[in-house]
Amino acid sequence: MSNSKRRILLFTGDAKGKSTAAFGMLARALGHGMRARVIQFVKSDDTVGEQRFFRNQPGVVWDQYGIGFLPRDPGSPAMEAHRTAASEGLAAALDALRSEDYDFVLLDEVCFALGAGLISPDPLLEALASACDGKIVVLTGRNAPDVLIGVADTVTEMRMVKHAWQSGIPAQKGVEF
Repeated sequence: MSNSKRRILLFTGDAKGKSTAAFGMLARALGHGMRARVIQFVKSDDTVGEQRFFRNQPGVVWDQYGIGFLPRDPGSPAMEAHRTAASEGLAAALDALRSEDYDFVLLDEVCFALGAGLISPDPLLEALASACDGKIVVLTGRNAPDVLIGVADTVTEMRMVKHAWQSGIPAQKGVEF
């Protein structure tokens, strides 16, 4: 780790671009020779462009702890499998935040996992507070809880003005995935 201060950055909001901004920061960190750990919550698709690219880069460890879209009913029995996957992701995140093996830790969709009640914020907040100096932590997802906004050094809220899907344009390779 460097002599610089620990940094926590948060990308949230209802618009496209949260993970995209985080992956741009990942590219920047790798350009400086940093070692990175990416932990994705909720997401389960391993064919998206960013994963296909970054998982093959030296210095990147990439793990997904999701099983895809959540049921609309929070009381659905299927939610237990989502909670289990997110809990495993949280354990991996806590390890990465404590480890000196990583200079850059990206917790993609962690805010969504928190907002959906899949994980508790308390262990994450403790790990963020104790992350060593020099570590860069990037958090993404809709509906960031106030407690995460409070501990972050930089918070960016993406606001949707217009999106192609509103005009019937489907998700496109290289743009949405």
